[in-house]
Amino acid sequence: MALLYLPVAVVVPFALLNFAADLGNQHLLGTVVPSRQPWRYRIMLALVFVLEATFLVPPALIWQLDDPFAKAFAVGVVSCAMIHLATMRSIHLRVGLTGFAASATMIFGSNALLWLPGGQWTAFIGTTLAAIGGLAYGIGAMITTHRLHATTAERQAEAQEANTSKGRFLTQMSHELRTPLNAILGMGHAELARSTDAVGRERLSVLIASAEGLSTMLDDILDLTVLQEGQMPVRPRPVDPIAELRSTVDLFRPSIELAGLELRLDMSDGLPARAMLDPQRVRQCVSNLMSNAVRHTAQGGIRVLVERDMAGATPQLRVTVADSGRGVPQDQRDAVFEPFGRSAEMNLAGRGIGLSISRGLARKMGGDLMLVFPGELGHAEWQAHGGGACFVLTLPLADTEMTIAPLGPDRPLAGRLVLVVDDIATNRMVASGYLTALGADVLEAASGATALAMLRGTLPDIVLLDMNMPDMNGVEVMRCLRALPGPAASLPVIAVTADTMEDQRRLYMQSGLDGYLVKPLRPDVMAAELTRHLRPRHAV
Repeated sequence: MALLYLPVAVVVPFALLNFAADLGNQHLLGTVVPSRQPWRYRIMLALVFVLEATFLVPPALIWQLDDPFAKAFAVGVVSCAMIHLATMRSIHLRVGLTGFAASATMIFGSNALLWLPGGQWTAFIGTTLAAIGGLAYGIGAMITTHRLHATTAERQAEAQEANTSKGRFLTQMSHELRTPLNAILGMGHAELARSTDAVGRERLSVLIASAEGLSTMLDDILDLTVLQEGQMPVRPRPVDPIAELRSTVDLFRPSIELAGLELRLDMSDGLPARAMLDPQRVRQCVSNLMSNAVRHTAQGGIRVLVERDMAGATPQLRVTVADSGRGVPQDQRDAVFEPFGRSAEMNLAGRGIGLSISRGLARKMGGDLMLVFPGELGHAEWQAHGGGACFVLTLPLADTEMTIAPLGPDRPLAGRLVLVVDDIATNRMVASGYLTALGADVLEAASGATALAMLRGTLPDIVLLDMNMPDMNGVEVMRCLRALPGPAASLPVIAVTADTMEDQRRLYMQSGLDGYLVKPLRPDVMAAELTRHLRPRHAV
């Protein structure tokens, strides 16, 4: 634009110098540390001065022309430069002030050069006062913006620290709560199996259900936190979707039938025998939907329909969970997925955080979770489940030809020898009780050193290893175990820990673990994980 009033030979050199100063400044701005590199920092400030000065040389020269349009152009360019300084350069205050120093030098120098040689003091004083006012306003705006940036950065740092503290608190509380919960559930299951008194069994069942509810609540809170931070892992692998969904739904069958309700599970034709899914997350989503349906259904029943949806470009697994409860008002369609949602209608389906977690997981896996209403389902389907709440989970469905190992018979660990390593006697007792019920023979070690000594003379089929022990933690035990001579070094090892955060899991798995069990232990989950990692007999 300056070429409208100045020759190329004047404008181009300053433009090139401005460009070079800008490149050098940008390079130093991203790498220099003022407290450690003072000379590089001074060079950066000098380049800022050159950058602003060279930008204002053309308007300073144009200001000398006897043309009102030229002077208006010069004032406009200078105003733009000060606006730029007051906003973009305000994050680092010294850089902004250096730019204003360069601007003041060019403005006052050019103004003096125009008026003083001719003795036009009135024009000089008036324009100088105007320039001082403009510069003062620009500097004030820059300082205010800088303070705003500093306050925002400070609050962001405080929020980050608070979030970090929250994560540490949740991690610690998770660890502390899971150990006693493990004992409560373990002893409860053991006593329930032995008890013959009807009243006693009923009370033990309430105790176990309450402890499992507390464990689920703890898992949900941690999952919601991790999901909101975008760190919830999804690990797809070849699975049998029919078996996974059937086993998940069947877990709820005893409690549903005990409540006098009917459970109907329909598997449509065309479902693949194998598909790439994250079985843990799929089970988590479906379990949350089933729990929600059971909680809000007083009479009638629950229907689960599993089908393959080929309508879109990508095949989808479609799981519909419908109940005959009160249902959800249409104006609550989105509210039911809000975490910790509460209203006067507390008994409506969809309250709490389970639905929020399930929708977040479904979307992370490439699918979705929706609440649907009568007009959005076939009439026959809606009548079949009685007009209550109806949720539809959809997941992308990719077939795979890989084989799936069956989970085995009712006593899948019969004849297997399992080494349980844990420094807390109650935890060993709980694990041993579950393993014995599953048919396994059990060895116990109260420390990592004891376990390593046992492994030098006895070869179990698999090892359950606590990751938090006082003498040697699980990572140290794994390092020593993998260094043992002979077949003991390649034994499958499953972590048993109260640490549930993804960064902890990642750290532990990097030590060479084969599997991961989270306290409190549950017999079905333990059986599935052990069966998954047990090798054929005589293969170790």
